[in-house]
Amino acid sequence: MHPLTESGGRNLAFLLMMKQLFGSDQTITSYLLNELSEEDQERFEEAYLSDPSLFEQVKALEEELIEDYVKGNLSGQERRRFERHYLASDQRRARIEAARELLRVCSLKAAAQNADGAPAQNAGDDRIKGKFFSLRSRLQSLVELRPAAFFGVAVALLSLLGVGLGIELLRLHGQLAAVSEERAAIERRAEDSEWRLVHEREQLAQERKQGVELRDKLEKLNNQLDRLGRERVESQASKNQIVSLPLTPRVRNIENPNRAVLSAHTRFVVLQVELERQEAANLRSYRAVVKTVEGEREIWTQEGIKPQRRKSTQYVVVKVPADRFKAAGAQDFNLTLDALTAGGKNYVELDSYYFQVTANRH
Repeated sequence: MHPLTESGGRNLAFLLMMKQLFGSDQTITSYLLNELSEEDQERFEEAYLSDPSLFEQVKALEEELIEDYVKGNLSGQERRRFERHYLASDQRRARIEAARELLRVCSLKAAAQNADGAPAQNAGDDRIKGKFFSLRSRLQSLVELRPAAFFGVAVALLSLLGVGLGIELLRLHGQLAAVSEERAAIERRAEDSEWRLVHEREQLAQERKQGVELRDKLEKLNNQLDRLGRERVESQASKNQIVSLPLTPRVRNIENPNRAVLSAHTRFVVLQVELERQEAANLRSYRAVVKTVEGEREIWTQEGIKPQRRKSTQYVVVKVPADRFKAAGAQDFNLTLDALTAGGKNYVELDSYYFQVTANRH
């Protein structure tokens, strides 16, 4: 057998099998009402698209279903199934309205024929070609009308088409308005987003500027604090360069002695001795001798000291280098104050003063 003949035979067999599977009125009606499964619906569409006779059968049964609906011949359940699927589309609703108007025009034709004495139409003519009756047959029958009647039918059909076109235009206008509104909303959201982005950028730039200013201020404050700290240390060091210690005569209080505390910056220890009134009136010069208590090692001697007046009190001030106390290796000391005699050749002891000198460990 020729390959083309064999291939054509297989295709024919496939088409016959598809027609047997999907050629029943019940299957076609289920397809038209969208009640087949997704898989069966795909297979059915593949079958009727490849089989012209099945395609015509589907079209004829669809028109018959529309006619039954318009005439009210469907049962309650069938009507609900039809409306649930078919009336969901504007195009299909317009088609149903066209079928309803066509049936109305056909009724007018029948009434006109009865008025002219034409023979009554056989009841069986309502179903031309059995179940494959098409609404197109009614359109073809309209050409048999007289010119005036045909013109009226044409006007009615044109009016119906105009209504359908008007409905479609309204629907398209509605869709266009919805799309325009959605586009405007998107543009507004885009403008809002752009405005927020610009605002956030400006705010971020302002925050960065403030951050730079705060860092500069903080750096200046830190510099000021460092300078104040150095000045405080230097001031404290300058204050610690001289330590003053007032001395009390003939008193050696071990629990609370006269004490001078030296720091690393101390250069001098100034010992102050208050003179009694009678001694102050003599206006003599004095000698001071500083010795360690243990071993009586002399660490400092100063002669020709003139008393200093502070208000009504006179003092003898002895300025001893701090290194002398540090080198002595002791902390207990005595200061002996001697006064120059009237002849100016010898000194006589006036009094002795006990004190301590310690180093600051911190």
